[in-house]
Amino acid sequence: MPKYRKKPIVVEAVKLTRSITIETSNGTMKGLPGDYLITDKDGEHYPCDRDQFEAEYELVKGQMYFKEMLLKSFRLMKTKMYKAKQS
Repeated sequence: MPKYRKKPIVVEAVKLTRSITIETSNGTMKGLPGDYLITDKDGEHYPCDRDQFEAEYELVKGQMYFKEMLLKSFRLMKTKMYKAKQS
């Protein structure tokens, strides 16, 4: 999951593609497509309006995403297995 920084707080967030309703410590909250679902440092999830999120957060650069790392590992394993079969 991509990480974003709220000066100086870092949170994980994903952009919503559909409407959601979620229970939080602040009550029931709704998120709309285009809004962001934030996971804070305590593991709580809550939606954030797109305009507010993009004004307050910036993408943390230089990070490797788990999905990308996994795909690179599988490609490397596949290449090594292919080369081993050719030998």
